[in-house]
Amino acid sequence: MRKMLMGLIIVGLGCFAILFGLVKASDHKAQNPAPARHGVLDLSAWDFQGEQVVSLDGQWEFYWDQLLRPGGAPSVSPGYMQVPGFWKHANENGDVNSQGAVTYRLKIKLEPSATMYGLRISNIRMASEIYVNGNRVGGSGKPAESESLYTYENKPFNAFFTVQGDTAEIIIHAANYENSQGGIPYSLYFGSAGGILKLNTHTTILNLILIVSLLMLGCYQLSVFIIRREERGLLYFGLSCIIIAWSFASNGDRILVEYVNLPHEIYYKIQAVSLYLSLITMVMFIKTMCKSMIPEWLINSVVGVTALYIGFVLLTPFQWYSRFNAAFSYLQLFIYIIILGLMLHSYLKGRYGEFSKRTLLLFILALAGYVIGLFDYGLYLSSLTPSYTLGYCSILIFCFLASFLLSYRYSEAYKTIEGMAVMLQQADKQKDEFLLHTSHEFQTPLHGIINLSQSMLETGAGAEAGELSASHIQNLSLIRDTSRRLSGLVHDILDLEKIKRNELKVQLTGVDVRVSVSLVFDLFQGLITGKKIRFVNAVPEHLPLVYADENRLRQILHNLVGNAVKFTHEGMITIHAQVIEGQVKVVVEDTGVGMSLSDWEDIFQPFEQAHSPEEYGGTGLGLFICRKLLHLMDGTIKVEWSEPEQGTGIAFTLPVAEAVRNSLPDYEAAKESVSISEAWGMAELPGRDKSTFTLLAVDDEPSNLQVLSRVFANEPYQVIWATNGLEALEMLKKRSDIDLVLLDVMMPKMSGVEVCTEIREQYTLFELPIVLLTARYGNSDIAAGFKAGANDYIIKPFDAAEVRARTETLLKLKKSVEDALKAEVDFLQSQIKPHFLFNSLNSIIALCRTDGARAEKLIMHLSYYLRRSFDPKPDSFVRIEDELQLVDAYVQIEEARFEERLTVVYDVDPLVLKRKILPLTIQPLVENAIRHGVTKKMEGGTVRISISLDKDTVYVEVWDNGGGISETGLQALWTSESASSERRGVGLVNIQRRLKHFYGEALQVSSEEGEWTSVRFHFEIQH
Repeated sequence: MRKMLMGLIIVGLGCFAILFGLVKASDHKAQNPAPARHGVLDLSAWDFQGEQVVSLDGQWEFYWDQLLRPGGAPSVSPGYMQVPGFWKHANENGDVNSQGAVTYRLKIKLEPSATMYGLRISNIRMASEIYVNGNRVGGSGKPAESESLYTYENKPFNAFFTVQGDTAEIIIHAANYENSQGGIPYSLYFGSAGGILKLNTHTTILNLILIVSLLMLGCYQLSVFIIRREERGLLYFGLSCIIIAWSFASNGDRILVEYVNLPHEIYYKIQAVSLYLSLITMVMFIKTMCKSMIPEWLINSVVGVTALYIGFVLLTPFQWYSRFNAAFSYLQLFIYIIILGLMLHSYLKGRYGEFSKRTLLLFILALAGYVIGLFDYGLYLSSLTPSYTLGYCSILIFCFLASFLLSYRYSEAYKTIEGMAVMLQQADKQKDEFLLHTSHEFQTPLHGIINLSQSMLETGAGAEAGELSASHIQNLSLIRDTSRRLSGLVHDILDLEKIKRNELKVQLTGVDVRVSVSLVFDLFQGLITGKKIRFVNAVPEHLPLVYADENRLRQILHNLVGNAVKFTHEGMITIHAQVIEGQVKVVVEDTGVGMSLSDWEDIFQPFEQAHSPEEYGGTGLGLFICRKLLHLMDGTIKVEWSEPEQGTGIAFTLPVAEAVRNSLPDYEAAKESVSISEAWGMAELPGRDKSTFTLLAVDDEPSNLQVLSRVFANEPYQVIWATNGLEALEMLKKRSDIDLVLLDVMMPKMSGVEVCTEIREQYTLFELPIVLLTARYGNSDIAAGFKAGANDYIIKPFDAAEVRARTETLLKLKKSVEDALKAEVDFLQSQIKPHFLFNSLNSIIALCRTDGARAEKLIMHLSYYLRRSFDPKPDSFVRIEDELQLVDAYVQIEEARFEERLTVVYDVDPLVLKRKILPLTIQPLVENAIRHGVTKKMEGGTVRISISLDKDTVYVEVWDNGGGISETGLQALWTSESASSERRGVGLVNIQRRLKHFYGEALQVSSEEGEWTSVRFHFEIQH
């Protein structure tokens, strides 16, 4: 306990230190070189290029009861007022007055520059207008020298402006006819526009962190209270956190009024109510935590007085109650000090209430932090401190420490419950061990009885023995069958223990349901004496085998038939089955007592029965164990139907054995047996008209290929086959539409791992996913497969659903990568560099005055260039003449800019103009040659575009005699580290990637530094 409390204290102090450090580290308010004196502030040596801002604290010129005309000279001598601070002025009667209209004036000496400056105004009571060098730059409300013309608002705002010359004259018109304190309570900040915006963002984030943290903490406490309504402390503390959050939002930096458009009167009521309502919820929270420490009359008095004042605030205008707010705030702080003193006195007297000594001390320290936070916050609101960082952190830490203490108190209460739970678990475990041991002891005599009775039956039923009469044989049969039934019950108990320990196992194989039903019915023939019950085995003779554990299937049937026999006095017990969607559905029906709908699900719970155990007997374990066993065999069980006094039908399903799954369509259509060999004909599945993907299945066993085809029979995939690795590689060379390879590892001549390695030399992991299928699952085998480049590894015998799911995932991943590459091409294609547009437009504007016809042509070229650049289909092939038209549009624009410095020569074979090419393959190369080649030289240069045709191969070269590329630049041309290289662009890398993907070719770059550069590629014509 001591360690936990110490840890709690350390965590609290650590959080305080972290919060305080983060606030200080993110604060970019600079210390002023010197405060303003006599209305002048010298910032001529200040660097406004940074983001730090300075406060305009100091002596401002002050003109009482007049609003000076901006830009004009004052007619009276100024007084001086300290900013931040409140102003009061003596009227004619000698009374001090805080209401009226005033002018603040400050001259700031600056270094002449074109910097955009800004002001951050947090609070000027109650209306203000800001003028800089005679120009109005911002305001809140409407100040006036008479109350009738005045409108109050007092919202925080920013003002931005430029200064011509070396002096900024700031004039503030302020008016206050509402508040008991008029003036500028908080510092005004001055700096660059970026610095002011950053200050505003920092302040907003700081307040939002506090507000959101308190709101989340309060909502959490209230949600816990909804669950535990007897814990009133959760309610009061949750409400306190939420109200304190609202108080922070409406006071201080007042982000509520800055970002939410509320009527002025409503906002100020929210401000006051949230500030004082927190006192009620906090004292109620302290009362529930410290029941014997705080007098009841004190709590009631505080709640009553505060409630009356809140009512006064809600019913009166702001001008009335604002003059009492300061006094009530001091009263609030005084009440907390009294409560803190009473708690400390109880601690010293050893009266800890529901706390321990250490937890009470921790709560006192947390409350003291809260009081310190309120005190610091009050000083900030009174303009006595420049910030409330200490209060911000102290109040937040108090809320979290109080939350931790609540959790600690409830954890102590839960320890007793946990201890009792441990004792109950130990008793339950001892009971289970006793039951398990007793069940094992039962097995020995039961096996003896069953085996001896079986031996006597076999001996007595012999033709020559004749030692036992028919009645003796019948009695022995009854003893044997009853013992088997009792043995089954013992097995149920043992299975229940295995289920609890997760030790229940099944051995799955193909099982004949009809045979199993017959064996179970034979077992029950001797157990229905005195009952007129007829067993009907309606399972079709040619029902497909199910994939199940034979012994467990008989156990399931035994339990279901046993229940039917138990609840049926006369009538019929029928078992029938059918195939539905790859599952064999078996239904056990009886004509017994039935049950109500409310019991249909309960009977599958352990020790639950639909009818009284006293009347029918039983343990209530059979159906629970049946459900668990069927779950292990991928089956289900449910009540198909049941009506009181009409009977019950319970249905369970099991999957069809994989070896006969392909015969299901024939079975469902004709209900006739079809041999496996006939059903597994080698005809390939018909291709789909709308196949989304094409899968290549590679296996040397034809039956495995057929199985894979059946696995994807209902999927929108086309499955093609290859019976060895060489055939698979040949198919990949001929077909470009294969999306995924299902590859068997163990194949003759060429293993699947070798085939995978060969495929990876041409295709990446995402271009062609490979799934290895194998019965070998050693760590070394799996590692070798992944090292060869496999995407996934599936162990045989596999589950069809698993194969489908893994395949679908890889295909989706492949498509996502292709979509990402296409999106990158779209993005790069649509990038129009701003300086290119500016330069192009400047050239066109210049030509408009001298050569209008040429300017018109350039506009047409620019329009075509932009239209092609925003073409949304970058991977559809275009004719080479269309690509060259885009090149020419770009070249015409650049020639207009560089004139005789740029020469572009075309050497194009006319036979290639109608041929197809990937879009944006030539134009980016020409752009690189112009931008990074010839235009880098003062004398300019030549760009030559050569396109030739040799049989079915097109050769493309872009050559320039510009600055060239160094050897180091050529070596690093395609590496990610060379992203800043002059000659490397993302577009060049993109062309390389697309050429490899569509043509299997790459760009060839050669250059001589200072002389020339050549970029070449070739591709075969797509027919």
